[in-house]
Parts: sequence; C-alpha cells; structure tokens
Amino acid sequence: MKIANIETFVVRIPFDGERPVLTAGQRHSAPDVPVMLRAGHPGTARTEYPPAWRLKAVYTDFVEAVIVRIETDGGRVGWGEMHTPVAGEVAKAAADALLAPLLLGRDPRQIGPLWDAMYSSMRIRGHFNGFLMEAISGVDMALWDILGKAAGVSACKLMGGQVRDRVPLYASCLPSVSVSAGEAGIADVVAAAQGLVARGFTTLKVKVGVRLDIDRALIGALRSALGPRVGIAVYAGGAYDFPYARQAGRMLEDFDVLWLEEPLAPELRRDYARLTRALDIAVAGGGALAGRWAFNDYLADGAFDLIKPDVGRAGGLSECRKIGMLADTYGLPVAPHISRGTAIYQAASVQWAAAAPNLMICEWPMDQTAASEGILQTPFTVEGGFVAVPSLPGLGITVDEAALRRWQAAPA
Repeated sequence: MKIANIETFVVRIPFDGERPVLTAGQRHSAPDVPVMLRAGHPGTARTEYPPAWRLKAVYTDFVEAVIVRIETDGGRVGWGEMHTPVAGEVAKAAADALLAPLLLGRDPRQIGPLWDAMYSSMRIRGHFNGFLMEAISGVDMALWDILGKAAGVSACKLMGGQVRDRVPLYASCLPSVSVSAGEAGIADVVAAAQGLVARGFTTLKVKVGVRLDIDRALIGALRSALGPRVGIAVYAGGAYDFPYARQAGRMLEDFDVLWLEEPLAPELRRDYARLTRALDIAVAGGGALAGRWAFNDYLADGAFDLIKPDVGRAGGLSECRKIGMLADTYGLPVAPHISRGTAIYQAASVQWAAAAPNLMICEWPMDQTAASEGILQTPFTVEGGFVAVPSLPGLGITVDEAALRRWQAAPA
C-alpha cells in the first residue's frame, strides 16, 4: 500500500445562531478581549494591565479549517484536519510544499517513521509549534484513518486499546459578560447554561476576564442557578498576569470551580508553576502547545494540574497519545481541547479520548452543528453528557464528501 495522492483544502462554515458571517478572507480582532482593571480603579488607563491592545487575537466569524484527504494506490481514503481557525492557507501551503513530497509513495501504515520525517524536516530551524505542527497534525489524523480502515478497526483500538465506549463531555463555551451588558448579560448566560443542562450536560465551561467583580457576579449566578451538581470550568484566554490570575483564582475557589483554564499567556511557564502552587483549584492548559517536549517542560515544572492537548495542533493522534502517556507518568489527567473545526477533528479527539486511560473529560463545542454534524453521513450520538465512540474503522466516521465540499473555499 502506497500513498498516491495528498489533497488539502480550506473550508469555511457558518456558525450556528445569529453570528454574522464574513466573506472569505475577512479577519477581525476579537471583540471581547478581556481588560484587566485593578480593584478600586475601574476604567482608568493607568490601572489597565496587561494593556488590551497586547491581548488581541485574530478570529473569523465562521468555522475555518484545513481538510486533509489522503488516497492510497488501492483507492482507500483517509481524512484529517488541521486546527487552523485563522489563515488556514498558511498551514495548507506547508503541507503541500513540504510534507506531501516527503510522504508520496510511502506506506501510510508506517505512521511513526512518517511522523518523524515530517517533524524533522524543519526541526533544526525551530519549527516546534504553529502552522507546521498544525499541518503535521492533520496529515497524521488521515494516516490513522487509513491505518484503521486497513485493519478493519477504529483508531482507538490501535492506540493501546479502547478503554471506554462513551466519552464524557463538557459543553463549551458560554460567553463572558461585558461591562455594558451587566445583569441582563448575566441572565442571558445563565439561561443558556440552563438550556445546556436540560440537554443532559452536567459540566459547562464559561469565559471570564472582563473584570473581577463582573466575573464574580457571573460565576456566582451560574452556581446559584445550576446547583452543586453541575461542574463549572472557567476559561480566561491567557489574559491575566500572575498577580491578577492569583486573585481571580482565589475568587473562583469560593464557587467550587473545576478548573481555571489558560489564565496566562502560554510563554509564562514559570508563572503557571507559581499559580498551580498558589491555588486550590486546578490550573489547566496546553491548548496552545505542540509536541511532547513542550508539554514535558510544563509538567516537569509542575505548571499544570490538567492538560488539554489539541489533536489538530499538538501533532495529531500520534503525538497526543504520547503526551497523554507523559501526563499519566506525572499522575495527571487529560481533557482533549476541541475548538473551532469540523467533525473530522472532533472524531479524532473522540478516538484519542476513548483510548486514554487518564482521561478526565472531553470538550464539545456547542455552536458548530453544521460543521460537526452536517458533513457526516451519520451524526455523533450525544446523550446525557456523553458521546458514543463511533465504531467504524479508522476515525469512526463516514464523511459526506459532497456536503463537505460545499464549504470549500476558493483558492487564495
């Protein structure tokens, strides 16, 4: 069996609900960038830190990803996906110009050597993260899909064995509340949370970081409305410095929060370690990291209580399996990070979660129905806060290629 063709293409799929959809290529800065205002001095420029202009990430108003389609000389097709919420054309170019020539004509079942060849191609040039690792991740997923289909079993059975038939989920992500929205905004978030609980979810994630008093009111209202049996996780998006993260974390301890996710910029490993020692609630992170070496640096420093690798960014199923085993060596759980993307990315995450003995829970975005269900011949089965592990060979799904191609973006 040989790799005969590798195709990559960008898709852009509208979010559910009333989000405006931008035309292909448009970009904007996040409208809800957290602004940290010190207690007692709200709104004054001197007390704002970190400055808002240093925190602005770029987003689009659609689900954007790069799809990988690998076909063998015998006609078998494997699907993968790069987690590229913005500028997917960059990762696509890396796959087309660099990775594809390394793999064409090779046996797709030799995943380990192929992964090493891809990673080593730019290793001495410092490409340990970013677009290249996202490209490797998508290609790796497609190789696992082919391997499972060739063996006639789902990928999780080839990753050390399937340890669960259902994967526990948390619903992601309830929005933060702006200063101007006030109590009405809090009421809207609470109503949305109650709707998710009514659908069977017992763990939810909410974004914070606008201002400490507003965050306290929001988390307090959620805890009061949902009661003690619903888990609440909190996502800060890397917006804090260490003193403010410590202050926010101690506030969250009053509400029995499950974890505080990405409170600091990913570069601040030592501050993460200080924070985990300072707080009683768990500090979670890793969604921005790639490769087992980066995770090992964090784990060796005691910087995380819970790690959240992303199969579309960290190096694919191959590397996430190793990262999960590494975390287990440190006695820590994993919770796969799933953000903007399609069902291919979700399916790969579920396969890893099904095989990870130290799984805590898996993320499940709630505003991507067209992307997560519309491209599958058979949608995921999500009931009672669990997703059934698909049992078909490979990633466990059958992609409706015509439905997927509907969202294919024109070449840049």
